[in-house]
Amino acid sequence: MSKAIKDPSKLAGHSAGPAAREVAFILNSPAAESVYLCGDFNEWSPTGLPMIERVEGRLWEKRLMLAPGRYEYKFIVDGVWTHNPAAGKNVPNVYGSLNSVMKVRP
Repeated sequence: MSKAIKDPSKLAGHSAGPAAREVAFILNSPAAESVYLCGDFNEWSPTGLPMIERVEGRLWEKRLMLAPGRYEYKFIVDGVWTHNPAAGKNVPNVYGSLNSVMKVRP
């Protein structure tokens, strides 16, 4: 007897909700030696998402595919947790600093 799959989103290639969209995270930090991106989309892993240094103007960039929703994030610039000063919104966190907010639309 075969087992029925109760959650069709568990099937490979099936999307139960709105499609993920490519989102670019960009930081202008000319003096940085290394920059990582972390947030609630990667369990705040401090080294999981290294950013790529772009030659023009020493901009750092990371592109991710994210489902629609609201995400909080920070950059780790040479070991220092840093909010995005260019973000449209920054909110206080439990550590007394700021998290940046990214909203991904459907």
